[in-house]
Amino acid sequence: MTPDNLILKISKGQMEPFYFLHGPETFYQTEVIQALIQKCITEDNRYFNLETFDARESTVNHWLGSARTLSFLGGIKLVVVRNLHEAIPKDQDAQTLIDYAQSPIPEACVVITADKVDRKRKLFKTLTGLKTAVACEAPKENELASWLRKRAGETGYSLSPDAARFLVNRMGARPGILAKELEKTLLYAGKNESVSEKDVSEVVGESKLENVFALTDALKTKNPEKALRLLNNQIDHGEEPIKILGTIAWQLRMIWQVKHYQQKNLPSGQIAKAMGANPYIVEKALQHTRRFSTQQLRSGYLELVNADRSLKSTTKDPMAVMQTLILNLCC
Repeated sequence: MTPDNLILKISKGQMEPFYFLHGPETFYQTEVIQALIQKCITEDNRYFNLETFDARESTVNHWLGSARTLSFLGGIKLVVVRNLHEAIPKDQDAQTLIDYAQSPIPEACVVITADKVDRKRKLFKTLTGLKTAVACEAPKENELASWLRKRAGETGYSLSPDAARFLVNRMGARPGILAKELEKTLLYAGKNESVSEKDVSEVVGESKLENVFALTDALKTKNPEKALRLLNNQIDHGEEPIKILGTIAWQLRMIWQVKHYQQKNLPSGQIAKAMGANPYIVEKALQHTRRFSTQQLRSGYLELVNADRSLKSTTKDPMAVMQTLILNLCC
């Protein structure tokens, strides 16, 4: 079940007494929880029927005790527990949660979120195997344009295919950011229910490619302060360290490939055709090929490999790993 499918079911009143929302796209977690609140909670019953917990500051007994304490006003008791991945119950507490998840009381709706799961653990293996478990992951980039058009249509607007693709190209595969930018674009369009690429370009900020090249520029010019500021900006906008690392690696590979063909004296158009790449991306890469020697690109790529290994196989703080990478690349 996808988050969009679940939200549609909730809007029709088709709710289950237990949900496990897992995955890195917290935007979807928030959307589902808001849909449940809108359906179950009113101003009159909010105090009695809605309770939220942070798993890092509470226990399984707190959550389930709340669910079992029914509201005297009637209706569904909504209990929201966030950040299970940061405070994983152990032993008896884990089993207690498993038992409840498999046989929840119908008078309550318990929603638990986790940004990541370790399926080797019995708890997560059980929770992710439930029919009411929902993977909160970003759609593939080639599906996001359709997702945006559908989202615009639900509010009475028609977003052109070109406008949707332009928005994705500008902001990248980040549903939360895309949703905010779409909302801004629709407000800008006003009564004009047909939204064009021009409307998007008037509203949406600089492109993800420009951000990536800006970071590359800062690395090349040995400007660690600017590079760290750009890194922090991307993370503040919801980008994950592992994705930023992948984007930097993609950028260096692109520059390396373009440099290879440039040394054969091919013009940009033929380089793009030979690589099967977007001409715009090739043009941007060409602006950087003279700034990097082949040895610098090779050394930089080795630094990226080491950072990738640290992010995936150690308990080091991801932000610290990325900051160390930036400083090493600026040396």
